[in-house]
Amino acid sequence: MEINATLKSVGSKMLFIFNKIPLVMRLCILFFFISIGFVMAESSYAQVTEISLSAHNQPIGAVLDAVESQSDFSFIYDSKLVNTTRKVTVEVKNKNIFDILNQLFSGSDVVYTVINNKIILSKARLDNSNTPERQQTRRIGGKVVDLKGEPIIGANVSILNTSNGTITDMDGAFALECPEGATIKISYIGYLTQQIVTSNETSLIIKLVEDSQAIEEVVVIGYGIVKKKDLTGAVSQLSAGTLKDLKVSHPTQAMAGQMAGVQVQQVAGAPGQASTIRVRGSGSISASSSPLYVVDGYPLGEQNLNSINPNDIESIEVLKDASASAIYGSRAANGVVLVTTKSGKSGKVNISLDTYYGTQEVTKKMDLMNAQEFAEFSKEAFNNNYVDRVSGAKATDPLSMRPAGNRYKYPAIYDDAAAMAAIGNGTDWQDEIFRSAPIQNYQLTVTGGDEKSKYMFSGGYFSQDGIIIGSDYERYSARAKIDSDLTKWLKIGINIAPTYMNSNTITQGHWASDGVVNSALATSSIVPVYNSDGTWASQSEYAVAGDGLTGVPNAVASATDIVNKNTNLRLFANMYAEISLLKNLKFKSTIGSDIMEYRSRYFRPSTVPKNGAVAPLPSTDRKATSSSVEVVNWLNENTLSYFASFNKIHEIDAVAGFTVQKNIYNQTYAEGSDFPDDIIQTINNAKVKSGSTDTNEWSLLSYLARVNYRYNNRYYLTASIRADGSSRFGKNTRYGYFPSGSVAWRISQEDFMKDISFISDLKVRASFGLTGNNSIPNYGSIGTMSTQNYVFGSGSGNVVSGAAQSSISNADLTWEKTKQYDLGMELSVLDSRLTFTVDAYMRKTTDLLLQVDVPSITGFTNAWRNIGKLDNKGLEFSIMSRNISGKDFTWNTNFNLSLNRNKVVALGPSGDPIQSDGGAGTTHITMIGEPIGSFYGYKMIGIYMNKADLDNNPHTSNSHVGDVKFEDINKDGTIDANDRTIIGNNMPDFTWGMSNSFTYKNFDLNIMLQGVHGSEVLHLGKRFYTQMEGNQNQMRSVLNRWQSEENPGDGWTPRANSSTTGQNNAVSSRWVEDGSFIRINNLTLGYTLPKILINAWNVQNARFYLSVQNLATFSDYSGFNPETSHREDSVLAPGTDYGMYPLARTYTVGMNVTF
Repeated sequence: MEINATLKSVGSKMLFIFNKIPLVMRLCILFFFISIGFVMAESSYAQVTEISLSAHNQPIGAVLDAVESQSDFSFIYDSKLVNTTRKVTVEVKNKNIFDILNQLFSGSDVVYTVINNKIILSKARLDNSNTPERQQTRRIGGKVVDLKGEPIIGANVSILNTSNGTITDMDGAFALECPEGATIKISYIGYLTQQIVTSNETSLIIKLVEDSQAIEEVVVIGYGIVKKKDLTGAVSQLSAGTLKDLKVSHPTQAMAGQMAGVQVQQVAGAPGQASTIRVRGSGSISASSSPLYVVDGYPLGEQNLNSINPNDIESIEVLKDASASAIYGSRAANGVVLVTTKSGKSGKVNISLDTYYGTQEVTKKMDLMNAQEFAEFSKEAFNNNYVDRVSGAKATDPLSMRPAGNRYKYPAIYDDAAAMAAIGNGTDWQDEIFRSAPIQNYQLTVTGGDEKSKYMFSGGYFSQDGIIIGSDYERYSARAKIDSDLTKWLKIGINIAPTYMNSNTITQGHWASDGVVNSALATSSIVPVYNSDGTWASQSEYAVAGDGLTGVPNAVASATDIVNKNTNLRLFANMYAEISLLKNLKFKSTIGSDIMEYRSRYFRPSTVPKNGAVAPLPSTDRKATSSSVEVVNWLNENTLSYFASFNKIHEIDAVAGFTVQKNIYNQTYAEGSDFPDDIIQTINNAKVKSGSTDTNEWSLLSYLARVNYRYNNRYYLTASIRADGSSRFGKNTRYGYFPSGSVAWRISQEDFMKDISFISDLKVRASFGLTGNNSIPNYGSIGTMSTQNYVFGSGSGNVVSGAAQSSISNADLTWEKTKQYDLGMELSVLDSRLTFTVDAYMRKTTDLLLQVDVPSITGFTNAWRNIGKLDNKGLEFSIMSRNISGKDFTWNTNFNLSLNRNKVVALGPSGDPIQSDGGAGTTHITMIGEPIGSFYGYKMIGIYMNKADLDNNPHTSNSHVGDVKFEDINKDGTIDANDRTIIGNNMPDFTWGMSNSFTYKNFDLNIMLQGVHGSEVLHLGKRFYTQMEGNQNQMRSVLNRWQSEENPGDGWTPRANSSTTGQNNAVSSRWVEDGSFIRINNLTLGYTLPKILINAWNVQNARFYLSVQNLATFSDYSGFNPETSHREDSVLAPGTDYGMYPLARTYTVGMNVTF
């Protein structure tokens, strides 16, 4: 009975939890398990299908017919090679196909291959070592096709163990002179290699089977590549095939939801905007928590990928554990993102054109009041304040009776019925700033080469107009990549990629700083865009000192007339020479540079209204800035690599070397104001001018080594170490050492696993390593100088400019250190149709870099110290499934899920918490025992519904009935700053991603989903559009506000009041919302032209597609984007929504054509 009760209790809890999961998430889970069901049903057919046979002295052909009649198996063979007249006796009952085939062909020269329900019979190759040297040759022709019968162009066809060979033409055809009985080898990238023994045939039709493991078989790691089966670390990978349908402006956007343990936040949707990436959580407080980016082996000095054309990317690997990333030492604590661009391929010249055109729209609009609703609400707010504060006042008192300057007077237009009727619903400011915007991309790629040289040239143009007026982004990119074997012992290569980008941006954030989105949301609908004379209107026209509406700037004017232009010219160049010193020993030297020239220009004309002022503004409000930044980063790497194999069971590969990298930064900045006009906008036209320059640099000298050992494809050992010397750290601790080690055991290769046929591969692995984080100011360890005025002489003296030390030095300052432990398992079953990967990890970061207070007697207030500690731990799950693999229909599914828990362990000498500003004063706190960057404020528990409720609960000195009720955290009977507490956190409970790809004949369909659950958003923008003061537009949810004890509203929205009481607008949980969401990231439908049309067009391949990026987001969040973060990459103040650029939904139509 107890067991039944327990089971019932557990079942009810599981049902409760399942019901709490959003409907879309439940459908995804159901869809996923259906896909696994398909895999189990199809993949296990050969294993579970049982056949019974009773054949006595019967020809093999008759036995094969009997098998086909009892099952869905079909046999494929050449009767000239396979003797089917040989008689056999078979007596089996309830046996699988492998048992039967072993009995039929045991001791014969026939071998078999089972592919799904197809069984291929062929003749085993014979030893032709005694063949006479001079044999008769003849010409053999044929065609190489895939399983669909489509020709494979450029396949290699050669005679085994000779140099005689050819490649297939446009029709997949080939012709070759070969000796009688010779073995022909046919190979092509992505397909299984075949070998065929020739006989009397003069024409062959050869079908190649696609190798589903080909793309994933090799994984790029730091300073090398490794077969996936030999990998001992935790690495996630994205291939070009996965990226091809994602129409994004920045490579980081394509990573969203695709890899376990890699959280990608699209914090804003501005054209060209990068996403924020966290690998296994946030690993620092003061230094960066972003990963190191490495492009084609080059660690980027400026950690961004904005100049990388997504169309040029061959693969993206993320090194997550210390075993994989420790080879990058002091920059790898937050993971490493390896980007490999496409290279040339041997064979005929291929010209590929990839192009698409589309349109973008905002994904949602916020639900705001119209003009009539706002006027009624605003009038109530001013009346409430007037009645509260003026003895004997009544809400019906005319404006002329009310004292001025105390927020008692609302705009007189509210009482003009005719004027309000003419306004109607008023201006929809969201419609005024949002637009349908075009997006387009054109990419031309040329690849080719032969066995000695390969080349790739590409050129691209990308243009994206923003969904907010006045914003756009353009990128011109090119790449030349050549690899050449000059001799048997010398290989060289060069990779050059110039990129030019220009953009027009709009300001994000507070409307007082011309933030366009916040201005549009806060401006009342009664305000028009233009005045009757065509000049820009402004809400300031409805504001009088201390009365009326707040002077919010005109969002349309700010977006269109304020100049905010940026250009970026970047040249990435890398070249190498590789020398084969011995058979298994190679030396490689690489030298490269990454040069960036960035310019920005800003001008604010007098015609644009500003905070609290109508246009035209005085000349002193005409302002301009100009900035020019030059960054030169160069790198030299020298490595020795070695590989050896002993007795066919021992394998060793090793790499060792040293690297030198230097970064030089120069900035020139100028600003000016008080321009005589808006026409000449250069700073030399300003009456007031100022400027500054900045120069800084850093250097890194490193030594590295790694060794991999494999025994009999079962036991694996990897060990690495890197020594980094950085100019950023103190002279006493300039060098750091970062070791790592990992082991793996492929259990599936053990003899005791041979009989467990449904397991294709099983590997467990464990790793430990130490990595570092050196992302602090370049001169953080030394005392820097700044300008200082001195007074000399008696009396008032003379002021003389000089210099003085402005920061304290710390010769022991060093990098943050992260110890990471990882335990993983990889399992493939059912002929590798279903693959599971599980990782558990723990990251312990110590020596966190913090600025701590120092005694003032030193002459300084704070200094850098290595003093904090931070922990991250989590689990990662990945599943790859080939659900259906038929001739006409295929269905593949990938799924990943991650959870991470972050906790601060130590802070400063006394453990004092760190308070941070997320956009409105103190909004976040970082304290021991809690996650980093938690929301901090008052905890709202409701509304004071009546006088008794107010009197019987703690409140502030000026709280009224209808005001917000806060929890008395410290139980002292009053509400004050000491009652602030943690009110939420932006870190999710778990994240997941899921992709499904379908093909049916020439059609393909791809769907990508992403989910984030348990995260929260501090919606700071609500301090404007739910502040209840009646001087800015409001969300329509405030219609449910408290208005009286008889009309208490929803019990959560406070009363309207033009002069806030009770700290209603203090940072509190009133503005914290659930940020969980499920998003359809991409939906693409494609069609590949059939062979008959391809031949008619004289092209190799042509595919047309329709794609929708960011199709739909399912969330309860009231703002535009639940992933938003005003401080973007900040870990101390994440997850605030404060007027950020919304995400766009993008519809595109495109084509990929290869000539």
